[in-house]
Amino acid sequence: MPYNTKTQAKEMSILSIESINLSEDYVTVTAVIEDVVLTYAGSYFDPPEYGPARCSSTFELGEDETLPTDENELLKYIESRDLYWEVMEDDDYNYDDYA
Repeated sequence: MPYNTKTQAKEMSILSIESINLSEDYVTVTAVIEDVVLTYAGSYFDPPEYGPARCSSTFELGEDETLPTDENELLKYIESRDLYWEVMEDDDYNYDDYA
């Protein structure tokens, strides 16, 4: 697992982008993020385990900035923004679908 050595916080990876909504100068991204929800609390012998979840994040798009149109470039662009992802609490969402 890759960790940020300054904070020891795990870096999150985007598994897939589900939607992107533009509203004026703001972009809201819904994506499946790897290792974001606790799936096993761990024990004395085993570390905790984390699984993927559907999350969303919003960021401001600069005045002269545009989103990449290529899917791979868009994924790299969003990952480079170091966004804060919030787990979406959906009643019909099954975390095991992405495990």
